[in-house]
Amino acid sequence: MSVPRDQRIDAINHVLLEIAEGNFQHLAPVSDNFDEIDAIASGINMLSEELRDTVISRNYLNSVLRGIVDMLIIFDKNFKMKQVNHKVCELLEQSESYFVNQPINILFDGRKARFIKELKENVRNNEHLYNIETSFKMPRSGKLPVALSLSTLRINRAINGYVLIAKYLKQILLTSYALLQRNEELKSLIYRVSHDLKGPLASMLGLFQVIEQTEIDHQDLQYYVSLIKQSADKLNTTLTGLLEIGITDRTKIDVQKFDIAQVISDIIDSFANYPNRDQVKVTLEADSPVMFTSSEKLFRSILQNLVENGIKYYNPRNDTSFLRISAKNARGGIDLVVKDNGEGMDKTVLDRAFDMFFRGNQSSAGSGLGLFIVKTNVEKLGGDLKVKSKPKEGTEVRIYLPSLDKF
Repeated sequence: MSVPRDQRIDAINHVLLEIAEGNFQHLAPVSDNFDEIDAIASGINMLSEELRDTVISRNYLNSVLRGIVDMLIIFDKNFKMKQVNHKVCELLEQSESYFVNQPINILFDGRKARFIKELKENVRNNEHLYNIETSFKMPRSGKLPVALSLSTLRINRAINGYVLIAKYLKQILLTSYALLQRNEELKSLIYRVSHDLKGPLASMLGLFQVIEQTEIDHQDLQYYVSLIKQSADKLNTTLTGLLEIGITDRTKIDVQKFDIAQVISDIIDSFANYPNRDQVKVTLEADSPVMFTSSEKLFRSILQNLVENGIKYYNPRNDTSFLRISAKNARGGIDLVVKDNGEGMDKTVLDRAFDMFFRGNQSSAGSGLGLFIVKTNVEKLGGDLKVKSKPKEGTEVRIYLPSLDKF
């Protein structure tokens, strides 16, 4: 029995639509007549089989969609959703099946009917819409602020569908806020560097001038040299801290496995000749070995700054000054505790202790960078940091660092 010509053409059109959708399993029927329609059907079937063997398939297109960072939704010409990428499901907390074949309206709350109508009309008239700020409806309560762009998809100049890309505005705002913070830090850095370097340099130049213009005996010369050395030490402390900040900021995380107990022991030993080291009893409590995967360089920087502070700010009025360090495996990482009974900090100082260049008092010998570096490195390693401190009682720093073995 012969199949009518119109049905054969409709079957070919159906296969073409399936190919356009990325489905290459359908074949057009071929009759025994092998007329011009059969010739077209055979050619289309050959094309479909070739496409089936190439990477340009539905699976490939799906992988492309999954790789897009922004929310992406493809609609048919009636504004029904045909495909969404993983970001849509993640941010709107729904499965892909929830969206497919649903109208655009389910993305918005009921009060946006007029907005949706105008959106449809505008994209039909203008082809493309850019960065329209609105919000998507969340499944329970609340809204997801977005900036959406919408474009038409055409085949032979006829609208065949639409593609929507939405950016999560909160993420953009957080990024902007982070940039503003970095700018403020840079301004503070420039001001404090000029202040902290200019002061010691001016002192040294003044002392050199006194030496040059004044007849002084050997004892006075030694005194002036000691003052110059103090200024030089301040310069060195500030420059060392700045160098460490620069290295930390640019360092890519070089992950390796290392023995925490051994590293901490090495750090303690490196302070053998540090001023007042003999006044502080330093102890380490750790399972040996505690193998940990992270950046050894950043880990050393964290501990070096904390150990230095524990010794530098010991309380000379104590009968026994101590600095206790513990390291234990916990929650897929390690818990570090560094505790001392030194000078400690009141709440006003503690609230700013991790700010760049902050010193608890003007007579402080430090650069004001040590705890800032500690906080920066802990954050870079994805960790958490908590501090407790009381004046004349001491300070306790608790740090959690996750293992980066899957980094």
